[in-house]
Amino acid sequence: MFAILGDIEFTVAGGISGMEHSGSADWAEHARIQGKPLLEWMGEGLDECNLTIELHPVLGDPEERLRALRQAKNQHQPLAFVMGSGEYLGAYVIKTISNTLRRATATGQIKAATVQLSLTEYTGAFTRKVVRPGLHDATLSGTSAATSGSPGLISRLMPSPSTTQRVISHAKTAANMLKAGQNLYHTIESGNAAMILGQVPQLLGITARAIEPLQQLTTVAGWLDNGSDLSRLGEQVMGSVMGARTSLNPVDLGNIIDRFSASRDALDQAVSQMDGAGTRLAGLAAQVLTRRA
Repeated sequence: MFAILGDIEFTVAGGISGMEHSGSADWAEHARIQGKPLLEWMGEGLDECNLTIELHPVLGDPEERLRALRQAKNQHQPLAFVMGSGEYLGAYVIKTISNTLRRATATGQIKAATVQLSLTEYTGAFTRKVVRPGLHDATLSGTSAATSGSPGLISRLMPSPSTTQRVISHAKTAANMLKAGQNLYHTIESGNAAMILGQVPQLLGITARAIEPLQQLTTVAGWLDNGSDLSRLGEQVMGSVMGARTSLNPVDLGNIIDRFSASRDALDQAVSQMDGAGTRLAGLAAQVLTRRA
């Protein structure tokens, strides 16, 4: 995770491509007879932060992501801004959202766009809402860690994730990677042979990103008392992913269409396998929420 604003996460894999953070100071200028004006410091100005976010189906649903940003702006509430490192930058409000449409469907749906998000520091009364585990622990109330305002320090005092939490995390990461790959396949499937052939490195790259979380899912699920089914799931999905990758190696202009179709079908199967475990994973998540795992 690159940063989080309120409940909205920003990740490099999710399309954030730039961040500009600026601060200012207010100085009054007093004219003087026969001399240069004298500057007097009046106070600090408000910090500002501008984020550049790329929207594309490969990186997530563009319409949904843009809608989440607009809803956050329309609520007119300050939001905690925390970097992925744990550094708490303070409370910020969303001042402007500008969207540059670069590609769209015939019905106006976003296929590719660049969003500029302008944030301004909020200095009024604000109670930071806890949005991620590890940023705050009520048991630390009154300690130096609680008053330091350092989520990074508090995170280090939190217990490690449970085996169940790790299984859920690996499964979620793998599913996100597979969905991103599926979106890319479906985006380019209508192209000609030469265009699809040129996308093969990107296809291999995005499927490769699912391998590690699937390996971790297979291993960690085996540690659960009743996790053998999820361990088998990891193996099965891994087999489908490797089938998708093998279908694209080697390829040339003559066989790319058939190889691409076989690779796409294998990845679709991997996505279906992960979707089929949704109820099972939701049950594990319920156990975590009720502190039973």
